[in-house]
Amino acid sequence: MTIVLESSKNIMKVSTVNRVKELPIIIDNTWDYNGVNTKQYTHCFHTYPAMFIPQVARRLLKEYSSEKDTICDIFCGSGTALVESRLLGRNCYGIELNPLAVLITRAKTRVLNPSHLQEQYFSILDHIKRFKIDDVDIPKFFNIDFWFKENVINDLAKIKESILGIANEPEREFFLVAFSEAARLASNMRRGEFKLYRIPEEKLNDYQPDTTAIFRKICERNIIGIRQFNVEAKNDVWIKVMHADTTKPYDVPGESVDCIITSPPYGDSRTTVAYGQFSRLSAQWLGVEDEDNRIDTRLLGGKINRNGKINFNSEHYEKTIAEIKSIDARRAGDVETFYIDLHKAILQANRILKKDKFFCLVVGNRTVKKVKLPTDMIISEMCNELGFDTIKIIKRNIPNKRMPLKNSPTNIKGDLVETISTESIIILKKRFSKKKFFSAET
Repeated sequence: MTIVLESSKNIMKVSTVNRVKELPIIIDNTWDYNGVNTKQYTHCFHTYPAMFIPQVARRLLKEYSSEKDTICDIFCGSGTALVESRLLGRNCYGIELNPLAVLITRAKTRVLNPSHLQEQYFSILDHIKRFKIDDVDIPKFFNIDFWFKENVINDLAKIKESILGIANEPEREFFLVAFSEAARLASNMRRGEFKLYRIPEEKLNDYQPDTTAIFRKICERNIIGIRQFNVEAKNDVWIKVMHADTTKPYDVPGESVDCIITSPPYGDSRTTVAYGQFSRLSAQWLGVEDEDNRIDTRLLGGKINRNGKINFNSEHYEKTIAEIKSIDARRAGDVETFYIDLHKAILQANRILKKDKFFCLVVGNRTVKKVKLPTDMIISEMCNELGFDTIKIIKRNIPNKRMPLKNSPTNIKGDLVETISTESIIILKKRFSKKKFFSAET
């Protein structure tokens, strides 16, 4: 494969010997949004790993869709694109496998009465004061005493019991989302982590969280967010959040979507962002944990399959897998599994998107075994085979990342590689529907 790079006014063009169309890769720092407020409206509700930047979602919606269009985010996470869709007057589907994320998204996209929420809030606080610990049910899940101090368990049980007394489901779920965030912050989980790491033993004795104060602060912040959201949210559009696997057929009609805007995982949850680990403690308290409490094994690349080979007609994919395989064949199999699952998700995206409409993906090119994975180019080539044209790929910096610029994948001192500091925004346009599915289980 021959790659030619030309640079002019921050535009590079990549061409290969077997591709006729030149592919513009645009470096545009106006997409960085460094220093902007990403917690306006209901975006403030709940922390979630690798959250979509609202400003990026909004800009894509404005450039590639129109009012009253039907949008879909096939990896909707905690609902950033859905919130922005409602604010901009677009109907929207959200597909998500993590049940906690589904709950968060439902709460973030509803228009609720702030005065009613305020009344319910004070009622909850009153119940908490009056409840005795013998009046509430203490959940019994594995290692609860390891992850929560006894007084925190008691306080959380009182808060949850008070919330469950709310008859109105949308209002009840609003406070359950605040409860989820409070449970995470009052736990013995190390701060600034998405994986389940406990606070070191030597620091645990001094750690004395005020659970009720944490819950109060979150509720008051989220009610302000609802007030902001209500000012701009459109009431004449619908939002549908589905708990579903994006790699399999889900309940969105074929060719019914005007624009897909999404940010898929950078890689499998075991080695990149552990969505399931992040969610586990909250999900156990809420009783919404995945059926086997192992959500990370059901996300992209979660179930390793060493059998068979899929031809994506992607030169970047073939070259990258071969390079990793020369270093570690088993690790190459992990990477292959992730891209196989991503390919299945793209097949479903092709199914639901209308002809001549846009598919926008925000992705990061991670490193495995010191090999940079060109996920943006692999997606472009996959999608070209499946009936999409790549319009452009925009490169943006990721400001204020909650991870180090370098880490050690081998745990050998001084053996460092760069973590993801940039993202690619891939703009695709569907030119036809290609009925292509796997002939065997992969």
